[in-house]
Amino acid sequence: MKKRGIHIFIFVLAIGGINSCKKDAETAPVDLGYEYFPDDIGSYIIYEVDSIAYDDAVKPPDTTRYLLKELVESTFIDNSGRPTLRIERYKKMYNPLVPYDSISWVLSDIWTANRTTTTAEKTEENIRYIKLVFPVVKGKEWNGNSFNTLGQKDYEMISVDQPETIGGISFDSVITVSQFQQINFIEYINEEEKFAKHVGLIYKKMDNLYDGGSADTVGYTFTQKIISYGN
Repeated sequence: MKKRGIHIFIFVLAIGGINSCKKDAETAPVDLGYEYFPDDIGSYIIYEVDSIAYDDAVKPPDTTRYLLKELVESTFIDNSGRPTLRIERYKKMYNPLVPYDSISWVLSDIWTANRTTTTAEKTEENIRYIKLVFPVVKGKEWNGNSFNTLGQKDYEMISVDQPETIGGISFDSVITVSQFQQINFIEYINEEEKFAKHVGLIYKKMDNLYDGGSADTVGYTFTQKIISYGN
């Protein structure tokens, strides 16, 4: 009888453990990927930006280089009653004769952003884009221009939760979003953005190059990569 009592006791403990595990699994929060588009007031990211415009073979490409700081300055309620981030954007224009540390930040413009339960939206120069959708899943596609009049553009998450190093900074979890790609004999168009968990946008690439005839290249390249961040 004593042995039977012990067996029953162990059985009850085992069942209790299984039920406890089930309960923990059921109540464990699901990671939808919101941290790829954080909304922390006071957080900032500094990027190095290179923009090169190609016109024709007669003159050399026109290169513009600067540092860009995006600061989440505050939050407010927009006309739709949604909490909205106010993003202040500051620039330091490159000067080969003066180090960046000796150049003051100049406010260039103000953008806004919204993170809802299903989307991460950013308004750039009064044009709203859907940058991410939640939950984040590799292969997911959506129309990044759903909230503007620029025409449909299908974004796709081509990689999720991947380690990557950008601007000398290592990140454990990065999403790569392909916004548009068209490559053939006369054009090279490639647009993509990368987002790191707990940081946000860490890399942006926009290449729009065309064969203008007579071996001329027409178009531009734009690269924006993170070099530091904080709060």
